[in-house]
Amino acid sequence: MTLTAILPTLRASIPDPLAAASWPARTRASVTDVVVDGVSLHGLALLCGTPCVHTADGAEPFAVLVTTVTGTTTTHDGRRLLVLDAGPTEGSGAGLVGPGSATWAELRLLGRASVARLVPTVVCDPDKVPLAEVPMPADVATGDLLGVPCPGGVGRGPGR
Repeated sequence: MTLTAILPTLRASIPDPLAAASWPARTRASVTDVVVDGVSLHGLALLCGTPCVHTADGAEPFAVLVTTVTGTTTTHDGRRLLVLDAGPTEGSGAGLVGPGSATWAELRLLGRASVARLVPTVVCDPDKVPLAEVPMPADVATGDLLGVPCPGGVGRGPGR
């Protein structure tokens, strides 16, 4: 557990730490963004729309997917669900990302700092098929941008 998880108000002044092995080399976090090889993921999404993929330089294939939250809900048992605009069923089934292709534990909020407490959150593809359960700030809402590292790259699909 990190200090920002214990005291979420700190996220307004210091970024959540990155697990360096889960991200491409030359990745750094700020309070509201992740920068990979000098490319702002938030800026990339604003420029290209989502879902979009940044392929990082390096000997091994490595990509970062930027996606938008298209819906949120709470189930009858209190679990929070986030529906993303990218997933294995994206487009004609070609798929951008699936349960095993992304390091979901490193899912990051982009574009704003949240000081809300972390809650267990089920991340789903556009068809509401669960991809992973991860701790996310309780105030993540429709329209928020998220970034997730994908070692080995991502599948082909209509991403930008």
